[in-house]
Amino acid sequence: MKPVVVAGAGISGLALAFELRRLAVPVVVLEGEGRAGGKIESDHRDGYLCERGPASFLDRSGDLAALARALGIEDRWLTAGDAAERRLVAAAGRLHDAPATAPAFAASALLPWLAKLRAGLDLVLPRGPSAAGMEESVAAFGRRRLGSLAGERLLEPLVSGLYAGEPEEVSLPSAFPLVAAMERERRSFLLAMRAEFAKARRKTAPRLASFRDGLDELTSALATHLGDDLHLDSRVRRIEMDGVDFHVVVEERGQRGTLAARAIVLALPAHVATSLVGSLDENLAGTLARIPYVPVALVHLGYPASALARPRDAYGFFVPPSEPLHVLGGIFPSQFFAGRAPVGFHLFSVRTGGARHSEALAMPDDELAALADRELRGLVGLAAGPSFVHIVRHEQALPQYTLGHMGRLAEIEAGERRHAGLFFHGNAYHNAGVPELVSRSWKLAERVAGFVKMS
Repeated sequence: MKPVVVAGAGISGLALAFELRRLAVPVVVLEGEGRAGGKIESDHRDGYLCERGPASFLDRSGDLAALARALGIEDRWLTAGDAAERRLVAAAGRLHDAPATAPAFAASALLPWLAKLRAGLDLVLPRGPSAAGMEESVAAFGRRRLGSLAGERLLEPLVSGLYAGEPEEVSLPSAFPLVAAMERERRSFLLAMRAEFAKARRKTAPRLASFRDGLDELTSALATHLGDDLHLDSRVRRIEMDGVDFHVVVEERGQRGTLAARAIVLALPAHVATSLVGSLDENLAGTLARIPYVPVALVHLGYPASALARPRDAYGFFVPPSEPLHVLGGIFPSQFFAGRAPVGFHLFSVRTGGARHSEALAMPDDELAALADRELRGLVGLAAGPSFVHIVRHEQALPQYTLGHMGRLAEIEAGERRHAGLFFHGNAYHNAGVPELVSRSWKLAERVAGFVKMS
């Protein structure tokens, strides 16, 4: 049996290859870089643990926990402390608790009373276009259901914090399918949120988690498991099709060769996949090229405990677009995970750039660190500057599920049908969370295995 070629050894490609092997399908994973893991990488510097990409996950399905058990690293699982349950929102230069219950919403200083009353109209408003399966931006949904100010301070910060995107452009059903489903199934967004919180209280809700030495413990374990089936420094240069088989032109450590495959999975950023499928299908390449990416800079700042008058017992904060700040948000890793900062110090990880402030990526390190420190200190109340700085830059960090994304996905799926055995996988297409990508890897592995065994 000819192998399945998986191009890309980020979490999507690694998890997919792991499951294909479990299904007895021969697989070869090709990764152009000298390490596996993609943007999941954990830097250990001066006693701090700084994540270069995602810092944690919420394993609602249990698939990620099952993967950790299968890899034998379940004892490395690290559950966040209670502080991770609290989220903050910046408004008028201060941090406010994001309300999680009706009483908290009523008492919150995040919104004035008129804005709260307008948000309450959601209880009687009819369903809108999202409920009918039509695309709507996150900003438009927020204004329609909750009013301008409540939408801006309750929903729009999630776009900046999670996707570094522009709320007026990001598609609600693509980026936040659960929110779109709430309106479709319950009509009222607020009623649906109340039902979700009640459900969480009735059962043990999943807690935010990571691994003791960082999230790349997961990708490193997957890479080790794959062994010789994983080829690093092996970049796919071209894909050709000969009848029912694919011929993959690979450059491995300066040498070019061709690998025959029955199926190929492109677990690559859309802009990389674009250059590979052009020789097969120009229209498909054009569709992939219309998935935009935004740059992101992560500024990790360490402060002595004495600089913080009182601990910030929270996961972190989100920033609405209307705030006159350059940071998009930040998290407080040492507040909810052990081992993220030396004893007697705090670690804060601030994000900037994105669709709103892409110019930040061009700033010199000292200016970028000063900007992040200044804005963080103003929000958190730090009395001194940082004693530790570590900056990570990603020029093409996060794909954007902008309006029209559902149509683009339909075109990509049509392209897969035109070229039987070609599959696309990764966060360019669907929800970008690590657990969701693992779950989708399981499902795609079954499809790929079924295709290979039937052909």
